[in-house]
Amino acid sequence: MKEFEYVKNFWAKKRKMERGDLMKVLICSDSHKRLDYFQQVMELENPEIVIFAGDHSTDAIDMSLVYRDVLFAIVKGNTDMDDFETRDTRIFDLMGKKVFLTHGHLYSVKQSLEELEKKAHLEKAEICVFGHTHKEYFAEKNGIIFVNPGALQDKKYVLYYGGKRFEQKTLK
Repeated sequence: MKEFEYVKNFWAKKRKMERGDLMKVLICSDSHKRLDYFQQVMELENPEIVIFAGDHSTDAIDMSLVYRDVLFAIVKGNTDMDDFETRDTRIFDLMGKKVFLTHGHLYSVKQSLEELEKKAHLEKAEICVFGHTHKEYFAEKNGIIFVNPGALQDKKYVLYYGGKRFEQKTLK
């Protein structure tokens, strides 16, 4: 992942992430230029990994330059059409789980999760992270955990600690 390459001790952290060691993961989406909220969450939670599900991908890229010892997985959203370097989707291993990351707009998640569910199943994902709706969502369907953290611009995010341990949070 391009974003991961900027991180100090990249290879050690990547091995730790892939072999299943527990790590604190921040899952967020839809920051919409609220860098102040993004930074508050980073300082409060001190994550080892950030999974950013799009809309204002440049916010996450900016944070990755400030927090250089944190791994970032970033996808772009529907407001990021001028971002030609960030991908629409990512697939990666996270603490022994296969993750499918997308913003969700390409799968019409505001209407239904059916397309997203099919894609996650096709990719053999165990966790599917998406945004776009600005609504918190957590469900397990056909062995896949679907997570939408809500919008960071509304102070919503999720912490993930491995296995099935997710925690929905709201910045105070």
